[in-house]
Amino acid sequence: MTDRAVELSITIKVNQEVVNYERKIRIEAFETGVSQAAQEIGLRVLVAGLKGLDEEMRKEVPVGWQNVGTESRSVLSSVGRVNYRRRVYKDEKGVRRKPVDEVLGVGRYERESQRVQQMGAYLACEGTYRRAASQMSWLMKAKISHSTIQKMVWRVGNRIADGEEAERRRVFEAGEAIPKGKVSAEVLYGESDGVWLHLQREKRRSVEVRVATLYSGKKPVGKKRYRLADKCSVVAMGLSSEAWQEQVLKTAHRYYDLEQTRLLVTGGDGNQWVRHTFQRFEKPQEFVLDRFHLSRAARRAIGDRTTSQEVIKKLRREGFAAVGHELRQRMELASGKRRDKLKQFYQYVYNQQDGLLDLSERGYTRELGNLGAIEGNVDKLVIHRMKGRGCCWKLKGARAMLALCQHKATLKDLAFEYLPLEVPRKSYRRIGLATDRLDRCEFLDARMPIFDGPDQDKPWVEELYRCVHWR
Repeated sequence: MTDRAVELSITIKVNQEVVNYERKIRIEAFETGVSQAAQEIGLRVLVAGLKGLDEEMRKEVPVGWQNVGTESRSVLSSVGRVNYRRRVYKDEKGVRRKPVDEVLGVGRYERESQRVQQMGAYLACEGTYRRAASQMSWLMKAKISHSTIQKMVWRVGNRIADGEEAERRRVFEAGEAIPKGKVSAEVLYGESDGVWLHLQREKRRSVEVRVATLYSGKKPVGKKRYRLADKCSVVAMGLSSEAWQEQVLKTAHRYYDLEQTRLLVTGGDGNQWVRHTFQRFEKPQEFVLDRFHLSRAARRAIGDRTTSQEVIKKLRREGFAAVGHELRQRMELASGKRRDKLKQFYQYVYNQQDGLLDLSERGYTRELGNLGAIEGNVDKLVIHRMKGRGCCWKLKGARAMLALCQHKATLKDLAFEYLPLEVPRKSYRRIGLATDRLDRCEFLDARMPIFDGPDQDKPWVEELYRCVHWR
């Protein structure tokens, strides 16, 4: 190391091919050099592995396939851009087949590996395409444009959406069985709502997105803060009401053991398709009108917040009969827009009479949880990413992004791999032969006066000192 450099020499055997790597790294840029060396080694190993894979697959090619030569290809992988050659075949029907590309999941005209596409699609769920492109360029050490990120989103997202639609058809049209879920819930809660997205360069200007959330209850995570337990969500666009109900039922059946469910508590704003979202479950149901929509409708109609809260309290405890006469009197005394708003509110609560009472007022012996989580889930799944900031979507792009937002957590696990972190073992002090572990922080660190007094040199004081300080 007289020249202030570290010599690096690594030999790796990939199948039958030996990869030798040598490099001299300057001390001043040691960390950067090691990072670059790791990337270069990864590229060489990947190229050698693809070459060996092509040789192995040559032995497994069907007899009827014809070898028409080799072609080169450049693909951006998670370790950098890799250039390799692979064999091309023609099958019995004359279709050109490239087994290596098929195994890697790289389609025609695609310039990124499957994992890189998943990484780009996940980053696009967290922000705009341009922001994701900037993050991917820094992460991959290669220039990636926002249009490339858009293509990744469309490929990965629509592939997920197509798979879900195909599974729904196999289950409800072809009769294929799906494995039942493992989560057991005697009482299951389900809520649904819709949100409208703006479209661009389409025949219509907007489209409604349907969102449904199922959970087994709420668990506290802080003061007046709760988290949904065993939650699963469904997001879809462009489905008919029947297909939407089937999609929700399929997702719930895959996640929950519905045979153990005895009661389904549903909620929503009272829209027709919202009330029928969980119709295919064939379970006893109790519908509860969403309290956010009820409160908003009352405030808009009555105006005075205190009066509207009193009306809502009567509706939730006694039902429509307790406020029907009062609302009719208010309509007779009002005029103009105020009368129209009161009339709309009257009709709204009249049509939703079966969902006004709280669950505690419906005669159940066991205590049931409260609803009211759908608005927050709609925000997290759709609104935060797909509305605001002037967002307008193509139908294909909106469908793909919805699928990605729904499966964002799974996509993150597939795209990004993290090394396990081993928590260091905590050191403990022991007293004599005691088996209980004692932490220093459990004791008050203080000095005893006897250890500094005139008797500090006596044998019994020294023995006490050793016992107290474990020496």
